[in-house]
Amino acid sequence: MKPKILIIEDDVPTIKLFKETFPMAGFEIEILDLGKKAIAMVQEIREGKKEKPDLILLDLILPDINGIEILKEVRKYPETKTLKIYALTNYSSAESNEELNKEGIDKILVKAQYSLKELTEIMREGLK
Repeated sequence: MKPKILIIEDDVPTIKLFKETFPMAGFEIEILDLGKKAIAMVQEIREGKKEKPDLILLDLILPDINGIEILKEVRKYPETKTLKIYALTNYSSAESNEELNKEGIDKILVKAQYSLKELTEIMREGLK
């Protein structure tokens, strides 16, 4: 069975690359482009209406809700608090990293520092 990755990302070129790359790497992906959709999915998982993903790739800057708020929502409930979540961001600061770590992020990935191949390998490792 293919690992399921939930990608919460609004950047269209990035989404296009993920759609082309991740299925070929053996991942089943679902992409949400708004934070409110991610919050709704957390509710569906809690209610047993939706299957849990094996990994969430979370963009921190979304048009509607900050990624940290989504992280807090996921970590709030017993049904979702153990989900593996990797933050995907264009920038990294000590302040934001500290808050992410406090809220229970599993890994922080700065987009510019990784090729798609490297990102795929990092996700593969995290799914073991």
